[in-house]
Amino acid sequence: MKTHWETHRDKLLGTKISRLGLNLGAPPLSRRIAALYRELAGAGIRFRPPCYFSDAWGCPDLTPLIGIPFYLARPDLSRLHREMGYDVEDRPSVMRLLRHEAGHALCYAYRLYRRRDWREVFGPFRKAYSDHYVPNPFSSRHVTHAKHYYAQKHPDEDFAEAFAVWLAPRSGWRKIYAGTPAIRKLLYVQDIVGEIRAMSPAVRSGKKDVPVEEMRFTLLEYYGLTPEAHRRETAAYRDEILRKLFSAEASPRSVSARRFMRLHGPLLIERISFWSGLDRSDVKRLLHGFTRMAARLRLRVAEGRSRSTLIDLASLLTFFVHTYIHTKRISLH
Repeated sequence: MKTHWETHRDKLLGTKISRLGLNLGAPPLSRRIAALYRELAGAGIRFRPPCYFSDAWGCPDLTPLIGIPFYLARPDLSRLHREMGYDVEDRPSVMRLLRHEAGHALCYAYRLYRRRDWREVFGPFRKAYSDHYVPNPFSSRHVTHAKHYYAQKHPDEDFAEAFAVWLAPRSGWRKIYAGTPAIRKLLYVQDIVGEIRAMSPAVRSGKKDVPVEEMRFTLLEYYGLTPEAHRRETAAYRDEILRKLFSAEASPRSVSARRFMRLHGPLLIERISFWSGLDRSDVKRLLHGFTRMAARLRLRVAEGRSRSTLIDLASLLTFFVHTYIHTKRISLH
């Protein structure tokens, strides 16, 4: 017999996203947007970027609108999103992303990217944009705000990240970035906001990118499979991977995979988080997922294979971290 949630979830999966009746004025999201507007007001900025529901975070090209993922509209949609293996942003993450997108919106509303001084500080706005970039964890030329050293991706992102750090209450940016090249960018944000704060924006609206009103397909079509099918596929996939990485044969000098990963876990988490820019908690969650599954399968590290297994494990974790960065999905829950 199905639970109340399973019955409701089945109904949700058969509903077109455009007919979900989503409301930006519903809490808790409405409180996050209101908090962003209060921060902008506190900084003396008159402009309030309008928000709308879309399939992902973002601002349409050169348009001062903030797209917010539809799954943040209601708790039931967030729960379904998690069951499909995707992350759902918590309150601090939502605020970081709202500030970031507000930076884009401000840049587009006042056409800051056209200014020579903007280009001198952040670089050419028309630089080719690519989702595949190689960040430098040691860079002091960029702020660190969102995950994956995102400010290093493109001049447009560099400005948005600098604005987000500057806007965030109690960020301590003057102290944190004092004596680094990144302080120039933060001071530029402060100066440019002082210049435009009382001005009316040159651009106020534009075409929305993938608004929910145009998402005329069901949630099942959006996700591609049911949560049960996702769990079955994930279980088969993860078990196959772990059996290749570890051994099922026990010997007097072999070590359980669970003990092996607990022993080397802290170092793996620290190093992978540092080089990828992913939060330690996300890497830790991924490794703990491996640990639980390996324990269930009673897998072991064969005698004399510790070093090669550690290399393989680090490589495998890095692969899944890379996948997570681009899809926001960790399929090994």
